[in-house]
Amino acid sequence: MVGINKASLQRAFLALFFLFGIIVSSKIKLHKIFGLDINFSLLAIFGPVANAFLSTPLTILAIFGARIVQIMVGISKARNMVSLLMYIPIFFASYYFGRLTRKSESSQRYLILIPLTCIVLFISHPIGREVWYFSLYWTVPIIIVLISRLIDHRVHDIPMIYLYALASTFVDHSVGSVMFLYAYNIPATFWNIAIPYVIVERLLFAGGITLVYLFLRKAIPPLREIYIFGFLVEREKKKSQEKSLVVY
Repeated sequence: MVGINKASLQRAFLALFFLFGIIVSSKIKLHKIFGLDINFSLLAIFGPVANAFLSTPLTILAIFGARIVQIMVGISKARNMVSLLMYIPIFFASYYFGRLTRKSESSQRYLILIPLTCIVLFISHPIGREVWYFSLYWTVPIIIVLISRLIDHRVHDIPMIYLYALASTFVDHSVGSVMFLYAYNIPATFWNIAIPYVIVERLLFAGGITLVYLFLRKAIPPLREIYIFGFLVEREKKKSQEKSLVVY
């Protein structure tokens, strides 16, 4: 019974850790998005690692739960539907990274449907058709998925993780770009201006995701065990105290 409780507590601890981590990282603002009065945040670096440590349902709970909490307590305002659904790109980025880092024996090629869909949606939009070449950036996560099984055993751990992080951050970029294009009709001029900046931005974001993942991979297991152990010890103490108060 203790084993079952411990496993449940560990999952709950991780979900809460990422939920609050997402809230905090989303408030650390970075540079603005071209053509919009919206800033990138540190969430673009922290959020994608969630699914590498959580199940997909718990990842959904942590990411979208964080957004709901932010709106409910007044940390953020949902001015429109796009604002409400702002974390959808992060979820897809996290799912992409999580699937790749788990190194499943089954094929991961279905993942390419995410960036492929974004490419199709982008060039289907009148403005997107003018700057169709912008969507070529989103072939990066497609290529990484297709070659991952070929190079997985030939490349050292950290470079491989960096490639997965690069795929993840471009998925974030693709989903977010399509959302903003359809919601705000960002003029073609801004997409052209952004082109040389995107590659630098995403290379840096991928580096950040890699560092966060490597740090959490080392830090979470001992922290989780300390937390769970302390919780269980405290619970056992309470049980002992309750038993000692029983009058026979």
